[in-house]
Amino acid sequence: MREPRRRLSLLTRTATFLALLSALAFYDERTPRAFNYVIDANGTYWGIQDDDSPRVDTGSIRATQVAPAGSTGAYSTAINGYGGIRVRVQTAPEPYLNGELMRGFGLHFDGVNRFRSTQSLDMGGVTISRAVYVNTNANWGRWLDTFTNPTKSPITIQVAFGGQSGQGTTGPNTTEIVATSSGDTTVTAADAWVEYATPLQPSPNLTGGPQVTVLGTPAPFAGAMTFAGSWLYDTFHTPLAYSGHERNFQAYVNTLTLQPGTTRSLLHFVVLGRRVDETTSAAERAAVEGTATSLATSPPIDDLSAAEICSVANFDIASLSIPGFDADACRDRKFQQPAVPPQKKGKTSVKYDVVEKTIAELRADMEAGIVTSQEITRAYLDRIGFYDQGQFGFHAYEIVAGDAVRQANEADRARRKGASGALLGIPIIIKNNYDTFDMPTTNGSFTFAGFRPARDAFQVARLREAGAVIIGKGALEEYATFGHWSNDAWGQVWSVFNPSRSPLASSGGSASAVAGSLAAAAMGSQTGDSLYAPASAQSLVTLRGTDGLESGTGIQPLVWMTDFGGAITRSVSDLADMLNAVTGIDPEDPATLARPDGAVPPDWRSALDTGALQGTRIGYVDSAWADVFGPTAPPFGTNGTIDAMRSALQYLVQAGATIVQMGQLATPPTPDAPPAPTQPIPANRIRAEGWRQYFDSHPELIEQQIFANPFYKVLTEVDVDCSQKKVLYVRADPNTCIAPEMRLTAAEIQLHRDYRQITRPAGVKEWMDAANVDAVVYPGLLSDTSLNDGGGGGFGKAAFGRRDTPSAGNGVPTLAVPAGMNDRGQPVNIQFMGRAWDDARLVGFAYAFEHYATLAGRGHQRQTTAPPLPHDNRKN
Repeated sequence: MREPRRRLSLLTRTATFLALLSALAFYDERTPRAFNYVIDANGTYWGIQDDDSPRVDTGSIRATQVAPAGSTGAYSTAINGYGGIRVRVQTAPEPYLNGELMRGFGLHFDGVNRFRSTQSLDMGGVTISRAVYVNTNANWGRWLDTFTNPTKSPITIQVAFGGQSGQGTTGPNTTEIVATSSGDTTVTAADAWVEYATPLQPSPNLTGGPQVTVLGTPAPFAGAMTFAGSWLYDTFHTPLAYSGHERNFQAYVNTLTLQPGTTRSLLHFVVLGRRVDETTSAAERAAVEGTATSLATSPPIDDLSAAEICSVANFDIASLSIPGFDADACRDRKFQQPAVPPQKKGKTSVKYDVVEKTIAELRADMEAGIVTSQEITRAYLDRIGFYDQGQFGFHAYEIVAGDAVRQANEADRARRKGASGALLGIPIIIKNNYDTFDMPTTNGSFTFAGFRPARDAFQVARLREAGAVIIGKGALEEYATFGHWSNDAWGQVWSVFNPSRSPLASSGGSASAVAGSLAAAAMGSQTGDSLYAPASAQSLVTLRGTDGLESGTGIQPLVWMTDFGGAITRSVSDLADMLNAVTGIDPEDPATLARPDGAVPPDWRSALDTGALQGTRIGYVDSAWADVFGPTAPPFGTNGTIDAMRSALQYLVQAGATIVQMGQLATPPTPDAPPAPTQPIPANRIRAEGWRQYFDSHPELIEQQIFANPFYKVLTEVDVDCSQKKVLYVRADPNTCIAPEMRLTAAEIQLHRDYRQITRPAGVKEWMDAANVDAVVYPGLLSDTSLNDGGGGGFGKAAFGRRDTPSAGNGVPTLAVPAGMNDRGQPVNIQFMGRAWDDARLVGFAYAFEHYATLAGRGHQRQTTAPPLPHDNRKN
């Protein structure tokens, strides 16, 4: 049972507030901003990914727009992360994350238009720093990337500059090459610049302006670009694409051989034009091409130091006329880069290897006396310290529990006294929108920095009762809002499987922690895609259960009654162990009280049956397996993902299922999706009521705020939505904040509850009954996953193909399970959707599918970027 809310004495309250102030001293270390904007002479806002929240810190352009930060104004280009660098060091063995998107420069914004590294990177012995300058009196930006070889041997490196200039094969956000300095549309070393543009629209409909990248002095200059590659995939070997979605991903590669003790730099410019239509395009293109030609032949670098100028390798500096610069003096110039911060050693104090261990394996080894919970927990903590923190860290954890080892020792003592249990001593990470009494619950936002709830969320309390070690709080998209990145205010999460890419959706921290063996399992949450998307992207298992299967008490709301808190695991059997702990009835959550008798098995492991699919009929809706804009013109151009998932359907057949055509291709035709009756209560009132109920049940939130900061309080949902501590690009203008409406009445609440638990699930049942199917199978994702330095807004600039099933909107279960890899080596999943309270059946279906897929090597996949750490013989 959940512990009763504690009434705090004045003395206890004071101690709590002092602890809060201590926590706030850490949490407010960074300003509540996102990346910073610089406005150029055209009024274009350049969003540069620096070290401000969410600390993407790549120096690339997140996106550009022609309206103030945080507004919904139109975007001036289709840029979705551009100006980053990848560095490939040609040494053996290869350095960690060789060739991935560089980050962790500590880029500091001077408040005007310059960004400089405050710390350098070390990649295979090469010291790397960068500086970014946006000319506010013109329409261009400049990147200076510097590389030093402090070793005693020559080192050859390849450096790719580029990113995503657009998206898709059709529509207003796709881009293609329209000119080069050579006069054609093919990129070669003889080009000084390359121009991309978006499709024109009839006047007066504006589209994104042209964008030009200046590469430097062309061949036959020895420092010219050496290769035009694909920023999206295998950058240093895959040539630049000229068709399909991949034409939007440019990578311009230079090869440098650094002699011992020498420094070389690469200089690039990006020119952005104004938005255009058919009547203005030609003039604007001519203008940006003229600017690019001028930058290529007379680069404005007289503001750089002599050492910086002397180091430039891709421009013929000796032939340029630069005021006050003497090229003959270059031999005596020394370049000063910021220091590389101390690096943690990649070692562990524990001999036991936790990598890829399931909950069942960890439990069996503890019960056999092979390992203790303390050793397991220390092993995870060592991995977190090396792989999750620092410049190249995955940032899956927002907070690591300071008492994790103490919790593990308690579990070990309990086991020695005869206690047992599936989760006893198992380290679990909790998404940081779940209440925890012993760690701050921030919702990924400075809005709630340092807030310590008086008690655990219901599901967290159940995990503690089961003996789990709550090892920390997972980073998430602020307020669990967005579906493409996990932009936690304290650090954006990166994918473990693809370290230049997003882990996808708001539960990214939970998924990266499990995928990287930084925890045994995780708790996440989903409103639209935030369980299945990160599970799909990182080869994991998750269940968005029937409304009421798991309690929502103590989880900060996004869309009240639609939100679902659930587990993310590496196997279906691990999921069953987690469900045994968290699916209790909660008197404070009426949805759990509506559970039908027999809907939840006494032991979820009883559903684990490799024959569960025998004789079943599994529905298939063809339109759900097409890219979002249709099969004839897929906007993402990565049908290899869909093909891989389709091919995995053979394991359903091997397991004994029959695949049944549903929807418009069925005979006779039926709807492609269940009916969607109109919601009786407006969505804004539902959202407001969710926050009001959260505030009602958390008086300590108000107490702590009043004591800590009497001038800033979060007392209503308006304060949440319009918080000026949110990251900048989603921060609302306080003048637009609307006073709270009347609370929902008891009758209105019941009306919405009936809609969620009766009306919507009934439509799904009728739809599935008409086809006589036991479940419906859907794809996980529809495309490659997003690169992690992009941004933009709206569906048109989405960076991956979502496939939300009808489950969340209808309150019915969907279970996502790994289905191998696509043709790019990225994990893929399939999803089973069932009727309300078919959760246990879906667990059985997924277990049977997992069994046959795993036999074929197409089940859960192992990541390779966070391998086991060597043992260093330290005492535990």
